[in-house]
Amino acid sequence: MAEQIVIHKDDIVMEGFMVKQSKHLKEWRQRWFVLTSQYLCSFKAEGDYTNPTEYVRLAECSTVRSAEDSTGKENSFCVQTAQRSFCLIARNVAEKEQWISRIGRQMVRRAVLIDEEYE
Repeated sequence: MAEQIVIHKDDIVMEGFMVKQSKHLKEWRQRWFVLTSQYLCSFKAEGDYTNPTEYVRLAECSTVRSAEDSTGKENSFCVQTAQRSFCLIARNVAEKEQWISRIGRQMVRRAVLIDEEYE
């Protein structure tokens, strides 16, 4: 990974285990996810905030939505960027809705901050 991402505890908006679909093999794997105001990152272990296995820059996200119809998996949702769709499975419906809400809120917050910079 060319970019070094550093997560500080104070920057964490939400964290927890979810299952993600791997980028190349499309296998489902459990990972520890951390949401900050700038990134959604996955890590192999809980509490390890260095060297994410994958990350999504929230400024590049276009949508976050439920994806049970497209994945065939309960409690799944996708975070969409121009390059790809990151499909995730939360542990239950309540967590899925919480992740979608929090990710969406950070996406909107970033857009508002960027708009204010150009005014």
